[in-house]
Amino acid sequence: MTLLRTLRKLQDIDQEWDEKAETYKSVRQRLADRSELENRRETLHRQEEELTSVRARLRNAELEYDSLEEKIEGVKGELYGGRVTSSKELSSLQEELEYLQRRLSKLEERILEGMTSVDELEEAIASGRQELEAFEEEWHEERESLHDRYGTLRARLEELKERRETLRDQLDVGVLTLYDELREKKRGQALAPVSDGVCQICRVRVPSQKVQRIRSDERVIVCDGCGRILYPA
Repeated sequence: MTLLRTLRKLQDIDQEWDEKAETYKSVRQRLADRSELENRRETLHRQEEELTSVRARLRNAELEYDSLEEKIEGVKGELYGGRVTSSKELSSLQEELEYLQRRLSKLEERILEGMTSVDELEEAIASGRQELEAFEEEWHEERESLHDRYGTLRARLEELKERRETLRDQLDVGVLTLYDELREKKRGQALAPVSDGVCQICRVRVPSQKVQRIRSDERVIVCDGCGRILYPA
């Protein structure tokens, strides 16, 4: 294989390597990223914990409500039972009754709010579980697809690496040094085609004697405009 053909093949392989390696890196990162799944699970877990807490507070409020009702009935019994005749004691019992009734009213509001919160949380959790189940199914399907793609990309990169090393072994050290420098400086495009005596990348005209030497395909000639290695289109 002639010099320029070897360089062109090397550049094709290197460009494919760059593309595949970037995709490979992205796939690997996506495989390692469990953040969205864990966030969804954590959100549902927090809702379940909150529901447990709200239910406990609601149960305590209901127990307190029952206790207050018993106290109120006891105070009413004393107030209206006829046993207490002292106006001072009756007044005191009336005040206690009103205080207990106010507490009971506020407790009723708390219980209603708690019941509403329980209903809302139960609905949100039921919906969240369904959404999480669907997401987990999609997530596992995507992982299977990504694993397959990961394996395919890895095999292709290994193949490209072997071909790349074979081609580089065929090239002179000086040519390789120039090629590598140009690849780094020119964003992976170390070579430029020449057509009708014009570099097809920078559009600078190439002297006719250079064009003849390029056609011989045996020497490295660089463009006076962009500095890339020229080859006949």
